[in-house]
Amino acid sequence: MLYHDLSEVFNLKEMRLIEQDQSRTVYLMYDGDLAIGMLELALRNFVDGCLSSPVAYLEGIYLISEYQRKGLSSLMMDKVKEWSKKKGCSELASDAEIDNYTAQKFHVSAGFEETYRIVEYKMKL
Repeated sequence: MLYHDLSEVFNLKEMRLIEQDQSRTVYLMYDGDLAIGMLELALRNFVDGCLSSPVAYLEGIYLISEYQRKGLSSLMMDKVKEWSKKKGCSELASDAEIDNYTAQKFHVSAGFEETYRIVEYKMKL
């Protein structure tokens, strides 16, 4: 499972929701029959640090380790930007966990600029 900190039940429920939601999409990158990469994209009405709406949001990007550092992430980001523009967005946002320095480095190298560092909370009602 890609998002290993999520339960399998949560992950499966989220994938079903993504399939039904026209404002979200998932792209897979293949090398022959082998899935080597994934993009998860969404439209969000509001994103901290952004002034427009909707905002294209890179929910997830993954490339298996053997394919990293070969220029493929640039191709993936081209797909992200293409999808975002087709959806009428003028801003693209993303996030990384506060201790995921590899992801933070990727975002900076891809052209993102850091906006805020926060800890998010939720509660069930």
